Amino acid sequence: MVSQRIMQDVLEIACSTGGDFSELFFERQDETNIVLDNGNLDGIITKHLYGVGLYVLRGTQSVYVYTNQTTENALRVLAQKAAAFMQIALQSPSHFISKAHPSALREKTFFNPNRIEIEPSSISNKGKIHIASNAYLKMKSAGNALISARINYFDTDRHIIVANSQGLYTKDRRVTSRMRFGITTGDEKGSFYHWEDFTRMGGFEVFQKSDDYLEFAGKLVIRTENMRTAETMEPGVMPVILESGACGTLWHESCGHTLEATAIASRQSHFVDKIGQKVASDKVTLIDDGTLPNYYGTDAIDDEGHVRQKNTLIEKGILKSYMCDRLHGRMIGMASTGNGRRQNYTFAPVARMTNTYLAPGEDDEEAMIRSVADGLYIRSLGGGFGGTQFSLQVKEGYLIKKGKLDRQIKGTMITGNGAEVLMKVDSVGKSRGFEGGSFCGADSGLVPVTATQPMVRISEMSVG
Repeated sequence: MVSQRIMQDVLEIACSTGGDFSELFFERQDETNIVLDNGNLDGIITKHLYGVGLYVLRGTQSVYVYTNQTTENALRVLAQKAAAFMQIALQSPSHFISKAHPSALREKTFFNPNRIEIEPSSISNKGKIHIASNAYLKMKSAGNALISARINYFDTDRHIIVANSQGLYTKDRRVTSRMRFGITTGDEKGSFYHWEDFTRMGGFEVFQKSDDYLEFAGKLVIRTENMRTAETMEPGVMPVILESGACGTLWHESCGHTLEATAIASRQSHFVDKIGQKVASDKVTLIDDGTLPNYYGTDAIDDEGHVRQKNTLIEKGILKSYMCDRLHGRMIGMASTGNGRRQNYTFAPVARMTNTYLAPGEDDEEAMIRSVADGLYIRSLGGGFGGTQFSLQVKEGYLIKKGKLDRQIKGTMITGNGAEVLMKVDSVGKSRGFEGGSFCGADSGLVPVTATQPMVRISEMSVG
């Protein structure tokens, strides 16, 4: 690793043609992926990622360059390229433009709420194969419906350093563990394929000190078979109740993306210029919090070195804030909220969600179901797309008939306009469930996120 003195020189070169801010983002990432196909070892893949990205800003103009070479000479060449690109962007000779003079770097340490007990690198591949094999045996014992199973074990260890022209020098480490289960169930009448991830922020203790992953694997076989044998339903507009926990994906897709500064700055959101205004029912308090211990979207800092924080986006129906990175925050006149994120050093950071959730309310969960004569109860949601208009797959859904859960259904989507759905939330339960986490893809690649909620009733939604 190059010295802080060299980093400071590089930051100054990057600003030499008029940049008012520059930032270095160093990353080292190690990942192990072990694949079992029907209990047999199918491959061991190790990945090593190492490099640096250089960000230069002038007002709302930006340049981003990166390299996997981190010698002093390579960094100076990178900075010269960034400076040349900025000069082109500003369309003016550099001697006519004021430039920033970077402050001396001073190290700051921020607390990461996610604690690592067992380093993944301290466990042999044999030990990791044993864990994956246990999961396969658990799936086999869950019933006769299992036809095939492919298990991917992953552990990722990511180290980052952020150094910028404002004098910040800071580090963070992110360790994640997960298993991806792709399974097929069926009988002589047909088969059905389904996949899900078991995700945790932590080291190998996730598997060694808890059987949660085994319980997840066994239940997944039963749930997949239930999906296969479920019935279809007639489309329509009806009341919808979403179970606590993983159904928080609804908020991620229906309004989370349109509360990111990228959407606000491009004016592609129904929340533009509405801070302080009523945008949802009084039942809705929506929060994005990157500080929650052991949540998949939690870190000490974001990928621009800002400390993670709790951001109340909507409070009792009133729009309070947006999620901002540095650049798009400048565009809308707001400071960063600790939401600048990227998949790795090859991406420039943009505003992204972390752990987004609907705050608990005061309504009785059982009464919600009893109140619906004909409607849909959703236990889990799958993929889809978000924005002003959203559409989401219903993975596990049940008809509600006369205030009781009826038959399970399949092949269903819920669709709607995010602004309209927010106004139709009429009941919110008292207990927020836990959701293990997933990935969100956007302009800065895939990043780990969590979306969760209490039980919620929406007075009407389009089901198709």
